[in-house]
Amino acid sequence: MSCQRGDTGRTRKQKYQNSKTFKNNLYDTSKLTKEINAIEHKGLCEHCKQVLEWRVHFRKYKPLTQPKKW
Repeated sequence: MSCQRGDTGRTRKQKYQNSKTFKNNLYDTSKLTKEINAIEHKGLCEHCKQVLEWRVHFRKYKPLTQPKKW
């Protein structure tokens, strides 16, 4: 059982592998999606830049309505 206490290792391989990569503009060709994909993140630390790029890639990014104070 995978939920037993202390059971951290699996004995078998993963059943299914992803065969296709996720595309965030596959079915959505709106103007907002194109603008979000074109954003260049400058002036940020490496960690914040990677977080924002991940959010854009997997369609979790929402542009701010008001500029944020740093």
